[in-house]
This record gives sequence, C-alpha cells and structure tokens, in this order.
Amino acid sequence: MDSKIKFTDEAKIEFLKAKCFFAMSNQEERFWEDVNRQVELLQSIPFAFQLRYKNVRIIQLEHFNFSIHYVIKPHGVLVYRFFK
Repeated sequence: MDSKIKFTDEAKIEFLKAKCFFAMSNQEERFWEDVNRQVELLQSIPFAFQLRYKNVRIIQLEHFNFSIHYVIKPHGVLVYRFFK
C-alpha cells in the first residue's frame, strides 16, 4: 500500500527546526537519510506501527532521537507532529 503522505503545519515547522539544527552540526545529510528511510517505510506499510493515543501511530527514526506521529486517513497518511 503506497499511501500519500501529508503534513500538518506543526509537523512542517518541526521538521524545519530539526533540519536547521542538524545543518549547523554538519549532520543534515545523515539526518535526512534517516527521515527518508522511515517515511518510505511508513508510506509502504502504515498499519505496521502500534496505535499509541487517539488513533495516532508513532514511528521512531533509526539513528536520531525523533519520532513521527501520524494517523491513517482515507486519502493516506497525515503526519501530525515530529517530536524529539
């Protein structure tokens, strides 16, 4: 199942803040590789991750201490937040 992924404004801002932080510490490329790997996994198997609260599922990044909080909608996946 290849789901479309949309992001809330909050999630976009949180991704941007993380991007800026890792750009300043010369880890931006490694960070985006980690994010992209998890987003691709989320896109291909969105139901694979456990429900945590209010129909929200969470997927952790592999190498960075961040998690993607999302819900499954009829159109695909909606990323609500991107937390550290």
